[in-house]
Amino acid sequence: MQYQDDHLQFNPQIQVINVSYDGVIKETDNTFFNWSKGALIFDSHPFFEMLKVYEKDSHTEEEDPINFPCIHIEDDNTQKICDVTFTLKKDEITILLYDYTVKYKDLNQIAQQKNESILLAKELELRNKYLLEKEEFKNSFIANINHEIRTPLTSILGFVEILEKTKLTFEQEELARIIKRESKHLNALIDDMIDLSKIESGTLKVVEERFAFKDLINGFSEGYAKIAEEKQIIFETNIDSSIQEYLIGDRTRIYQILNNVLSNAFKFTEEGKILFSISKNYQRTNKLSLNFRIEDTGFGILEENIPYLFDRFTRFEKDKQVSGTGLGLAIVKSLVDLLNGEIKVTSQPEKGTVFNIKLPFKFEVRKTIPERKKKKYTLPKSTTKFRVLVVEDEEVTQYLIMKVLISHGRFFVDVAINGEEAIKYIERRKYDLILMDLNTSKIDGYQATHMIRNNYGDKFISEVPIIGFSGKANEATKDKCIRSGMDDFIAKPFEQEDLIYKIVKQIAKKATD
Repeated sequence: MQYQDDHLQFNPQIQVINVSYDGVIKETDNTFFNWSKGALIFDSHPFFEMLKVYEKDSHTEEEDPINFPCIHIEDDNTQKICDVTFTLKKDEITILLYDYTVKYKDLNQIAQQKNESILLAKELELRNKYLLEKEEFKNSFIANINHEIRTPLTSILGFVEILEKTKLTFEQEELARIIKRESKHLNALIDDMIDLSKIESGTLKVVEERFAFKDLINGFSEGYAKIAEEKQIIFETNIDSSIQEYLIGDRTRIYQILNNVLSNAFKFTEEGKILFSISKNYQRTNKLSLNFRIEDTGFGILEENIPYLFDRFTRFEKDKQVSGTGLGLAIVKSLVDLLNGEIKVTSQPEKGTVFNIKLPFKFEVRKTIPERKKKKYTLPKSTTKFRVLVVEDEEVTQYLIMKVLISHGRFFVDVAINGEEAIKYIERRKYDLILMDLNTSKIDGYQATHMIRNNYGDKFISEVPIIGFSGKANEATKDKCIRSGMDDFIAKPFEQEDLIYKIVKQIAKKATD
């Protein structure tokens, strides 16, 4: 081996050490470890203790070097991460130390970043999975609660209506009115929960339909005029006369938005007035934008509270004595966003609040045709009463429907507790109509309807009018009813007039077939 200036090599990342088989350092660079000639390599670092297993005169120059990667070597002054190579020769051992400290640290940092990235991705995946499961549970929970609450609520409202038709004292009338009001309040809360759940899950769809816009506004004028009279405040409605009578938009959601904001204005206004104004922002070809301004002289809102006004369950100090679900304005904001509109609020405490809502519409560029009014139906002439089969497993709901139909005077009523029992009934007796609860045990309403429509050659059985009813009050449930073969659907809780109307309609239509 050639030496120059007592150094074995000139690479600043390599240190070369020659040692005897008994561990004595014969030659060494001091590239990064300052080890002395004549010292024992075993004292330099415990790693070199392994050299003791090698024996002198048992090796040749042709033997392959022995490599040890990523060895952490340190003395009193220096720390290095080295790749170590032993070359075993006849009389000595050559040790090469390759300094890879910087590279190993860089690689370790890259590996750590990669691991952190993998862990972060896994964390996000688990978090998303948790959120999806949480959302699914919430929606399932709300759907079940919706059904479970609406069933007894149907009975409460139904029996209150029956009670109101009896002879009551003034005090009893007042108690019945309170029960009815609070039951409707509970029903509104359920509707709000369902709507908010649909909005958050993205399942609430915008339905564009042609509707009588001015009739909608007149409905607000008439309805809230009575409340204004009771509260002894002024309520004025102003509408731009150039706005088309018929517009195209989601009438249900527009009604919901305006009704919630107007309802809030009346809740928080004890004196003064409420102004409801509708004006055009712009009109182009068959599109227009309308501005709805609702201004009250109520309690008002502190400026710092306005950003939180549309949060769910938000109630401020003045709200405590005022009833409400705490969801109304949250739904308003969500629906306005869904319809690609805008909503702004300005307010001054003790002076009042102004809501400005901009909503887009379309209209038909042609002469409008008045919408058809609700068609009237009457029961066909008959010497006997019409027989209705009620398929319902809730005893209270059974009794309510029986009471409503029997009080009408033109119906006999039988009750089956599930679809299986209903099938047995229709095989023994002819029915003019079936009221079918969708969620009975054993055989549900959908299955029972399918069997009735497909398993009988007797047309009086297979073509009997069937009205489905359920606490799940949505379009999907109604569509499923119609697809399964039912003729109509009514949601719980229902108004008695609506129930009678649908029953009379289906029996009348069947009689004309």
